Amino acid sequence: MTHMTHLQDDRSVKFLSVQEAAELLRVSPRTVYGWVSQRLVPHRKAGRRVIFLESELIDFTKPDLRRHQYVELIR
Repeated sequence: MTHMTHLQDDRSVKFLSVQEAAELLRVSPRTVYGWVSQRLVPHRKAGRRVIFLESELIDFTKPDLRRHQYVELIR
């Protein structure tokens, strides 16, 4: 289901399905759905489908103190 779009500055935008996101993150699709329901992973809804921007998922994997502090605050 990978879809590519281009922004005005020629950067490509790649949308991923839950299965593709799980493969990229090396977790199960069930884990991805759990993260979505807990709002831990950046995602979008396309109707009833959950989709992800590849660039946001890659950023999600990078250590970021502010993101970890936010997660602790909402728990």
